[in-house]
Amino acid sequence: MLTILRGIFDWIEVWALLIPLTVFLIYKPKSSWITPLLWYLVIGLALNLCIDFIWYVNKEEWFGVSKAKKNFWNNNIYYQLHSIARLLFFSWFFATQGKGFRRISRVIPSIFLIAALVFLTVLRKVSFNYLMALEAGLLLIYCLWFTYKIIRDDVLSFSSTHPPLWVVGGLTLFTAVNFFIYLFYNYLIQHSRNYAVSIWDIHNILFLILCVCISISFYNEPNRK
Repeated sequence: MLTILRGIFDWIEVWALLIPLTVFLIYKPKSSWITPLLWYLVIGLALNLCIDFIWYVNKEEWFGVSKAKKNFWNNNIYYQLHSIARLLFFSWFFATQGKGFRRISRVIPSIFLIAALVFLTVLRKVSFNYLMALEAGLLLIYCLWFTYKIIRDDVLSFSSTHPPLWVVGGLTLFTAVNFFIYLFYNYLIQHSRNYAVSIWDIHNILFLILCVCISISFYNEPNRK
């Protein structure tokens, strides 16, 4: 039983995305901020399928994969692509939240794409964790700026009346914790591999929470079928 539960948990980065996609298909919310999130969910699902499939191939040593060949079957590039996609689509999401966000949503993606180009070309060996740490830090800036504007403008009443609050709440928790996981993951994997694997479980739980929060925002969106 524990083996089955562990197997389900190991694929959480795939099936967690199916939760908000299912809610979208049932309720069909139609606001403008839904579109970037829907694109993120679909592309994220495709990338995470590649990530977990490669992980499973390495684990089970399918297709003649041995320890000597595992560097060839490496899913880091898909994590990097997912990180880029998350930053770009959530930048689009925040751009729908008002004029102040449209300005910052032009600057932050430009900074990130330049950094991504450097990480993926010049600094290949460290790109996996540092690129994702940069992405988490920049998304956290969006979240804090959003929270500041909500408090300043005194428009916060109930989360059900402003569904994007659920998205930002889940994203804030996800980025605030994972920033440190990404930043120190290389050190952990080199000095305590078992602990690093356990820490990644926290990342996966936070990803599930983010997906649930997106689902709630879809459900609470008044402009739906």
